[in-house]
Amino acid sequence: MRPILVVGATGLLGSEICRILCGSRHTVRGLVRPGSPRIETLRRLGVELVVADLNDRRSMEAALRGVTTVLSTATGAARRLPGDTLRSVDRDGQRALVDAARRGGVRRYVFTSVSPNLPRTTPLVRYKRETEAAVRGSGMAWVIVQPSAFLESWLSPSAGIDVKSGRALLVGSGEAPVSSVSVRDVASVIAGIVGDESGVSRTCVPVGGPDAVTPLEAIRILEEEAGRRFNVLRAPTTLARALGFLTRPFDPVLSSALGLSAHRAVAGDVVRSSEIVGRLVEQPVTVRDHARWAARVALTERVRLLLRGSGVRRLS
Repeated sequence: MRPILVVGATGLLGSEICRILCGSRHTVRGLVRPGSPRIETLRRLGVELVVADLNDRRSMEAALRGVTTVLSTATGAARRLPGDTLRSVDRDGQRALVDAARRGGVRRYVFTSVSPNLPRTTPLVRYKRETEAAVRGSGMAWVIVQPSAFLESWLSPSAGIDVKSGRALLVGSGEAPVSSVSVRDVASVIAGIVGDESGVSRTCVPVGGPDAVTPLEAIRILEEEAGRRFNVLRAPTTLARALGFLTRPFDPVLSSALGLSAHRAVAGDVVRSSEIVGRLVEQPVTVRDHARWAARVALTERVRLLLRGSGVRRLS
């Protein structure tokens, strides 16, 4: 069985795709770099690890040898390693990967983009749309997966919602709905497309969550599951938009995050999932499912800290 190359294998989405594919007895090759997270996890799963860099032609040719299917989830938005930027990964790196895959005889290319509702007004979305165009014009059989905001990112401290401290920062009124989707479900869709005997090809696959929830509703659900009231602060949409514009020259990742927050605060982001998604995801993760998990994690962390503090006092 020829290996499936997963580019972005050490990321949150990529590692989950590897787990599902390995569990289905596919041969998986994961592209990694020295110092990447989750390398040992991938090794335990049985992933064939290959050290390569998107912008190193020779290493990419070696990684693609014998591969007929490529899945790319790589992004510089997480900035996991020094030198990762949106330009180097989401623009230059992705374009180099498409070109290398085409030259290497790859027959099928699956690219993870962003929600189809998002405008090209931020660096991240602009680079994603440019890669989409390159994939469509590559001559390979392509599938572009377009997920809504990830639950794991949308309801997180990095996005202003901290379950552990009971604090939330909202941009705008908090009344625009978002059909946030779990990384687990997006991974199931992508892994399912690869193993689909019907050969899903030359199509975009929008992936939304099972419920469209406003940020205010999401906070209410989090409060119910955590058993506490949240301290909610608000930031004007105009401020987020202005800061996004000002930070664009020197921090495109922050600029993109601010710009997308401002856009979603006004327009929301409700993605109507493709029929393919309903076939591949039987029980999608809801906002309440994620809130319940996040509340348990926060409670566990508080208990751990209390026990540690109690132990310190006893020793003293």
